[in-house]
Amino acid sequence: MELCASVVGTVRKTNDDSIYLEIKPEYWDAVLQLDKFSHIIVLWWITERDNPADRSHLRGRPPKTNAELSGVFATRSPARPTPIGISIVAVRGINDTNHRIRIDQIDAFDKTPIIDIKPYLPSSDRVDDAQVPEWFKDNVARYTT
Repeated sequence: MELCASVVGTVRKTNDDSIYLEIKPEYWDAVLQLDKFSHIIVLWWITERDNPADRSHLRGRPPKTNAELSGVFATRSPARPTPIGISIVAVRGINDTNHRIRIDQIDAFDKTPIIDIKPYLPSSDRVDDAQVPEWFKDNVARYTT
């Protein structure tokens, strides 16, 4: 079985701190009705970590000294067998002429390849009473208060 991911666009960051998802013209029809959503999920390729050493990285310690050794599937480490990043972003505008979706923020670099975009659905993309390891609880409290 051969896996193939198409690049549907690129992240663009401008000098005036604007951030866009620039979609390839052949995929622009896929944006129809996206303006009805306040947030989207962006899947992007972590190009800076796409190398043999990072792709063979399977275990590590999350960024805390008291954290237990964990497999990369239990972390958000960018060093992993398939370097896919995920970001939930707010849609700030859609420009049909330039094939751009303006967003509020993303932790990807300029010119990062985008491999997919999905609408954020509060009914299914949020989990009540989710459990996390002890070492991560400080991070959860920081982002939920």
